[in-house]
Amino acid sequence: MPFWQGEHKMRTPSKSLLIDKYISERIGQEFKPNQLADTLNCTVQTVYLYIRKNPTLFTTVNRGVFKIISGKNQLILNSNSTI
Repeated sequence: MPFWQGEHKMRTPSKSLLIDKYISERIGQEFKPNQLADTLNCTVQTVYLYIRKNPTLFTTVNRGVFKIISGKNQLILNSNSTI
């Protein structure tokens, strides 16, 4: 649903960008997709689609419960402290 900013009609932020921001602030936490969907005002299907497209960011804790294990903006260093 678009919104107005001044005289220009603006698109709402992409749901994947909202999910990116949410998970980058909560690394190590567990969540249920329906709770995340309610929090971000999106559908559960959108959350599951995001999880399927980004499997390296999550691990399954229990049926319907996921843990955030990484953020997209994190640097991964090897044993030599290089990227």
